[in-house]
Amino acid sequence: MLLTTIAMLCSSIGNHTAFAYTVPETIHIRLSNIGSAITLSNKSINVGAEENGTYISGGIVKSDKGFTFSSGSGTYGAISLYYDSYEAAKQNAATIANSFPAYTGGGKWQIYVSGMTGEQIKQKMGLPAENVPSVSNMILVQSGGKTMFITNIITPQFGAADNDTGVITINGKEYRGKIQPTRVNGGNIIPVNAISIEEYLYGVIPSEMSPSYAEEALKAQAVAARTYAIKKMDMKVHENKGYDLCDGTHCQSYKGKSSEFPETNAAVDATKGLVIYHKGEPIEAVFFASSGGYTENSEDIWTAPLPYLKAVPDVYEVDTNTWTKKITATQLTNLASAKGDNIGQVTDMVISKVSLGGRVQELKLVGTKGTKVLTRDQIRTYFSSLSGSFPSKMFTINGKGGGPKTTVSMNTKQSSDVTDVTNTTNVVEESIADNYVIGSDSSLFSELETYNTTSTSLPNTVTNDIMQKNVTVTGASSGNVSTNNGTGVFVIEGKGNGHGAGLSQKGAQGLALQGIDFLSILHHYYTDVTIE
Repeated sequence: MLLTTIAMLCSSIGNHTAFAYTVPETIHIRLSNIGSAITLSNKSINVGAEENGTYISGGIVKSDKGFTFSSGSGTYGAISLYYDSYEAAKQNAATIANSFPAYTGGGKWQIYVSGMTGEQIKQKMGLPAENVPSVSNMILVQSGGKTMFITNIITPQFGAADNDTGVITINGKEYRGKIQPTRVNGGNIIPVNAISIEEYLYGVIPSEMSPSYAEEALKAQAVAARTYAIKKMDMKVHENKGYDLCDGTHCQSYKGKSSEFPETNAAVDATKGLVIYHKGEPIEAVFFASSGGYTENSEDIWTAPLPYLKAVPDVYEVDTNTWTKKITATQLTNLASAKGDNIGQVTDMVISKVSLGGRVQELKLVGTKGTKVLTRDQIRTYFSSLSGSFPSKMFTINGKGGGPKTTVSMNTKQSSDVTDVTNTTNVVEESIADNYVIGSDSSLFSELETYNTTSTSLPNTVTNDIMQKNVTVTGASSGNVSTNNGTGVFVIEGKGNGHGAGLSQKGAQGLALQGIDFLSILHHYYTDVTIE
């Protein structure tokens, strides 16, 4: 029923009324991988700002030397006259000492005078003027070491005006959309990319999944990434910082146009606007690299049980990530002491709790003077100074511990146009997890579930290649497993890479290579959801 279920779920798409969820026209991404200073190579920029959700242009500013930005400070007065263009404001500012064009929004420009209040301008120049009440977020736009103009009241945005592609080059890297130098409460200027969500995804997908993956896997990743971004914005994780999302793994890896590939852009275009919902709300569409054969319940990784993040078999996963770490008892003793865990000489590592998906949930370091209990992400990171963080929590120690025992029996039928076939039906036995014996001091879960998939559940494009796939999953140990084998060396052998909840990227690739479409892939990894 594994593929039958996801095919049935997929067939229900389109029978629901679309949810009333509006994605903002522009989202704002903090760029952290370009450095703190901002240099634009573009020689012509469109100056403007978002006002009530709409970008309003103040016109074009040109310079053969490109543009940089610095924080403004000091006393300024504003002449209460408004100009329709930068050139008009510049021409009039040239007649007044220490004055600069200032873009203040609404497509209009003013003139700011440095070192003078509005009252002083009135008295000395006889011009209508006003004080500039605050310069805490003032930005000086410079070129060749000279200030070209000032922005103060609004948060500015600058787009490329010297090419037809709308690409702006920031510190040598290309980005779509606009650059938004941002100051909040007098802080340093931070570079923010103002961009549509679809163009943002162009720079996300190849940073999160290999562009060489199958088309349907890339489409699944695009929908998951779009949903993840929308949910992250809903959660306001960067509220009051001047941007919606960051460009790192805290939100999603984003590297701009410089990272784009035609294949990943096509996946974004093919799924434009599609979002994954549970009961009318976008889900936390988390994803990770490799499951090792079984995904995980959200509550077994974090704290909240989310109904759409449930452990499922991942038997089609390609190139399952396997890894090995070796740690000695002496190293563990020294590590525990350095961390202030005074448990004496470490004699054993005991896997005391394993999740349904086969990941270690509780690991005990047993010493001569006490025990250190590791839970949640500590299990991965506690040993980082010795051998690096563990890629996942699905591992055994000296052949004992976590990991589901998953056996796949596949019946295949060759296509009629294949020659030299002596037997049209082959049976393949494959063990996805380590085939080891749990110690007598612990018990096995009973067989959890058997999935039978017949050819009627598969797309027509692959029924000639795969007729049946039977999957039997047996749970891992639930009790205390001593891994001390008397050698003083603990060999940790693991599978998978990442937290384990949601979409497995290598699993999605495996399903896609079986001919499964992206909607079915998403319904397999996210439970009880609607995709619209």
